[in-house]
Amino acid sequence: MWASLDPLWEMPAEKRIFGAVLLFSWTVYFWETFLALRQRRIYKTTTHVPMELGQIIDSETFEKSRLYQLDKSTFSFWSGLYSEIEGTLILLFGGIPYLWRLSGRFCGYAGFGPEYEITQSLVFLLMATLFSALTGLPWSLYNTFVIEEKHGFNQQTLGFFMKDAIKKFVVTQCILLPVSSLLLYIIKIGGDYFFIYAWLFTLVVSLVLVTIYADYIAPLFDKFTPLPEGKLKQEIEIMAKSIDFPLTKVYVVEE
Repeated sequence: MWASLDPLWEMPAEKRIFGAVLLFSWTVYFWETFLALRQRRIYKTTTHVPMELGQIIDSETFEKSRLYQLDKSTFSFWSGLYSEIEGTLILLFGGIPYLWRLSGRFCGYAGFGPEYEITQSLVFLLMATLFSALTGLPWSLYNTFVIEEKHGFNQQTLGFFMKDAIKKFVVTQCILLPVSSLLLYIIKIGGDYFFIYAWLFTLVVSLVLVTIYADYIAPLFDKFTPLPEGKLKQEIEIMAKSIDFPLTKVYVVEE
């Protein structure tokens, strides 16, 4: 048995790592798919309101929710399978090295040589995220205008959807590119302890983004209006106080 594995160990290290990455990726995918299929089986077989939810939800609402989750699980299966196959093909056919060379070519056209690796890395990130956005667009369109529309949850027009998608892409680049350039610079000058400086930098950036997201980033995409005074707000405040949650504001989010 062990002798049959000898050819694997004789392979170059980079090929063994490459194979291990693919194996790990598909193992995670199959495990998550297995869990999702178990959950889907519950959606299909549970056709009546469970006793524990009898006083919380009526039969009509439960059935609508069940059918919605069935459609979402079907969509998740096919979109997940596509994503896994796409990632595998990109790795097998050298999509990442090709994109790196292409970004270097664009930098060369702009007068930046190989020594400008941070600039090339930013072009690479821009092209990679653009590719991801374009390949994911049909799935987002189907999810919004077929599944969400079917179950009465979609309130967007196609024009609003496209404008929102472009806005998200631009805002993402405005955050991703400067942060990535600083991180790459820290790695470049960090010496033997670059990983400590990089970790501290990512920690600070994460804390800053969490702090400013609700007040400055989220309002760019959704409308936030304060929840009016009433029974609902009082119950939310009572629940937050019971678990010592520091609740200061309650908003209604409108797309």
